[in-house]
Amino acid sequence: MQFIKAESQTRPPEVEAITGDRFFVRKNIEEIHKTDDEGNTSIAYRYDEAIVSAPEYAAFAAVAAVENRREAEIIDEYTLKLIDEGVL
Repeated sequence: MQFIKAESQTRPPEVEAITGDRFFVRKNIEEIHKTDDEGNTSIAYRYDEAIVSAPEYAAFAAVAAVENRREAEIIDEYTLKLIDEGVL
């Protein structure tokens, strides 16, 4: 999956279906504030974006789900440790 830098005036969705059974996948979406030469400020969004096929997206989503589940387990383990130690 080849991600490229992109920018938009509106916040893009993280996943967007497009034609031909393909998807835009976006990550690292950040809000940026721009100021022009006249001092006017506007909001834009900068992110990494890739176009992927349906099988590539399915693999990407499966990996993301595993990573999220493991992150939640680590947080739960740490919380239980704090409770056992009487911190919480």
